[in-house]
Amino acid sequence: MTAGSPLKLIILFALPLLAGNILQQTYSITDAVIVGSFAENSDDIIAAIGVSMPIMFLMMALFFGIGQGASIIISQFYGAGDKEGIKRAVDTIYLFLVVVSVPLTVTGLIICRPLLELINTEGEILENAVVYLSIMFAGILMSFGFNLNNGILNGLGNSKISLLFLGIATMTNIVLDLVFLIVLEWGVAGVAFATITAQSTAFVFGIIHINRKDYGFKISFNIKKLTPDLKLLKNVARIGLPGGIQNMLFSLGFMFLFNLVNTINSDNPGFTAGFTMAQKIDAFAFLPIMTFAAAITTFVGQNVGAGDLERVKKGVRTTCLLGIISSLIVCAAVLPLSEHILKILTKTPEVIEYGQAYLFRMMPFISILAVNFIISNSLRGAGQAMIPLLGSLLGLWLARIPAAYFLAWLMPETPENIYFSFVIGWCIGIIPVAGYYLSGKWKEKADRFVKKE
Repeated sequence: MTAGSPLKLIILFALPLLAGNILQQTYSITDAVIVGSFAENSDDIIAAIGVSMPIMFLMMALFFGIGQGASIIISQFYGAGDKEGIKRAVDTIYLFLVVVSVPLTVTGLIICRPLLELINTEGEILENAVVYLSIMFAGILMSFGFNLNNGILNGLGNSKISLLFLGIATMTNIVLDLVFLIVLEWGVAGVAFATITAQSTAFVFGIIHINRKDYGFKISFNIKKLTPDLKLLKNVARIGLPGGIQNMLFSLGFMFLFNLVNTINSDNPGFTAGFTMAQKIDAFAFLPIMTFAAAITTFVGQNVGAGDLERVKKGVRTTCLLGIISSLIVCAAVLPLSEHILKILTKTPEVIEYGQAYLFRMMPFISILAVNFIISNSLRGAGQAMIPLLGSLLGLWLARIPAAYFLAWLMPETPENIYFSFVIGWCIGIIPVAGYYLSGKWKEKADRFVKKE
């Protein structure tokens, strides 16, 4: 990442990540397809999984932020050729993983039902969501470990191996979905067990691979063999916690949004299911953006570690252009086919109608989100995480959520217009992020960060 054409390097690094993200979303949407084809009350089960997601991410967001901070630190140590630093980072983050998993599991099991009731989840959707969340929280250690291993390998620039383990998880998940849902008829519990078992399998394979290869470190759960560095953990937290807080606030924002969606669903049956299913399609459309953002994080981290800030700027410009182009292509491909894609997930006309309403109001503007996301991740890769957090706060809490409730009040006969609030939030959120990056102040702080490390 520190030498050669930025365009070529970013694309080559992003392709395995894109394939991996496609695999990840494939087993997410496969759940929906299999549930929609074989489960009773399939719309309620799919809606339950969708309602559960913000609560899952709310509980896991801070750790994922720490994991992203560790990945950035590892990429900077790797760019500087510091193998001992990489080992200290891995030991520190794995010890943190073990320490936080148990209390998070217990807390999640206790509060999942109250949180679901708080956002007006009712009936079969509520009961299915409680079952799903209980199983997912019980397996939170495996989920953390699976994502952490991918972050470590990506920080080392080895996205191809991450792709392999995502492939293992995807295939395992699909096979177990078929067994648990069709053969054993476990319903929503089968979906959750399939996901946790798949992630556990890939987690174990990841540990075996890392420990057999000469990366300069080994993964161990024996506390006596770990060499944690509290000062390094502080740096990881400084970089990762703002992102974790951002994800946490994002999850809280989605809970507020689901409260509104579930309220609308009371008078417009199928609204929650349509929103949830359209989001699965939206997640696929978002994959190129997410992939390029992940690639630029590693690119920036390694080049900041190498002290080449002008190369960082060239990489950011290139990646923003790639994000805009891919967004336009995806939008042009998905919107004309949206009805046919939704029919794969459900046969209910109202659900299909509400799903299309979401996609047609949001996707034409997704290039705004692309630029925002890429620049935000670039700043995080340079160790500057507070400005992206500020942009997220403004875009979500001062724009998207108030706009959604205002639009629902202003146009009660067309509740699907609340989805324009997404675009309003993106437009507001990009202002501080792009403004700070263009000001060049991040370069001065990146210089000091490199010298400090």
